[in-house]
Amino acid sequence: MERRSLIVILSIGLCFSLLVSCKKKDNSVSGSSLGSFSFTTSELAILPYPTSDTLIFKSTEGDSIVFKYSSRSSMMKTFYEHPENPSGYQGNFYTCEVNSSGFVSANSDYIYFNLHYSDPFLGYAGTKYFNIGLTTSSSGNCGFSAEFRFEADTLISYVPDPAFKTGGYVKALYKSLAIGPRVFENVYELVGPTLTAYCPEFFSRVYYSISEGIVGFALNTGKIWFLLPRKITPPVNAVTPRPYFPVYPASYWIYQSGTSTSISRTGNSYVSFKGMTLTTLDGLPINQYERFVTYGTVEIGWIPVLSETPGATWEMPLGSPASDPYTQVFRVMQKTIDAKMDSVIILRYYTYHKDPLLTNSLYVWQTYKKNVGLVFECWVDTATNDTVYRKKLIDYRINH
Repeated sequence: MERRSLIVILSIGLCFSLLVSCKKKDNSVSGSSLGSFSFTTSELAILPYPTSDTLIFKSTEGDSIVFKYSSRSSMMKTFYEHPENPSGYQGNFYTCEVNSSGFVSANSDYIYFNLHYSDPFLGYAGTKYFNIGLTTSSSGNCGFSAEFRFEADTLISYVPDPAFKTGGYVKALYKSLAIGPRVFENVYELVGPTLTAYCPEFFSRVYYSISEGIVGFALNTGKIWFLLPRKITPPVNAVTPRPYFPVYPASYWIYQSGTSTSISRTGNSYVSFKGMTLTTLDGLPINQYERFVTYGTVEIGWIPVLSETPGATWEMPLGSPASDPYTQVFRVMQKTIDAKMDSVIILRYYTYHKDPLLTNSLYVWQTYKKNVGLVFECWVDTATNDTVYRKKLIDYRINH
C-alpha cells in the first residue's frame, strides 16, 4: 500500500502543480503578457460529465464500483519566461487555462481528468493536453495514468519517449465496440505506460467515448469493467415496452446454454421506424409485443413476439411466403405464477411446411417473467421426448 499511497500523492501533486503558478511574480519589475489560452466550449465537451454525475461500473466477474462526482474546477495558470531567475525578475508571461474533474468511490477508488496546456516558452504554444488517471482497490499500486493531446472531438496519441514511460497511446478508434454485455459507439482504446516490473496486474486498456467519457477499462488478467447506463427518458409519443418484454434502451440479458453464454441487447436509444419512435432488440425494431419481420426485400410486417392472453395463437413466416413456405406457429400455453411467486407467461411454438404439409417434431418452450423478459427456453423433440437444447437467464439489466 506504500507504493499506492505514493502514486496517489504524486497524482494529487501533479494536479496541484498544474493549478498554481510556478512562482509568484516579483511586483518590483513587471513583465508583459504575451497571450492567454483558454478552452472553447467545444473543446471542453471532451469531458462530458455534468457536475451531478455518478458513474457505476460493473465487472465481468460480478462486482461493481460506484464513483461519485467529486469536483470540477477551472483556473488560469501563469507561465513565466524566467521562472527560476535568482534575481527575482521572471520576465514576460502567458496565462493558460487548466480544467479538472474527478470522481471517487467509498473505497477510495478514483478517476481524474485534467485538460491543460504545456509551457508556451518550451514551444508548441496552444497545444492542448488531456490527462486521465484511474485507480481501483483491485489494481493495488498499479493505477492507470496517461497523457494525450487533444483537439475538439479528437484524442491524439502523445508518446514523448521511446521507452514509453510517460505519455499515452491511442490504440484504436472503434465505430462500435462491445465491452462485456454492452455495445458502445465511437470508442477510443487507450494504452498508458505501466510499471510492469512492479505490477503483476495493471490496467492494459481504458475505453473512452467523447460522448460518454470512460465506458470501460480492463486489467491484463482479462477482468473488464463496463459502464452501466443512465436512465433514458422516452421521447414524446414514443412506444414504450410492456412488462413481459421490457426492452428499454441500453438493457441486456445474458443466457447460459451448457458451457457457453450468449447476450441479447437493446439499442442505446429510442429510434424512428415506420413513423414510430420505439426500441430495438438485437437490431430488430420492437413495438411492445411485436417485432418487424423482413426477409431480404420482402417485408412481412409486424408479427407478435408475445401475448398476455392465454390461448392466443399466431403464425410467423420464416421466409418469403411465395418461395419459402416454412412457418412457425405460436401459442400462449399459460399465464401463471412460478415457484418464486413471480408472474410468468409460458409460450410454445413449432415449425411446419405448408406444401407439402410437414410438421417438425421439435417444440420450443419459452418462459417470460414480468419485468424481466425471456428467462428460459428449451427445445424438445417430441418424437423421442429428448430435450435437445436448453438456455437460462443468468444475468440481466433492465434500464428502466
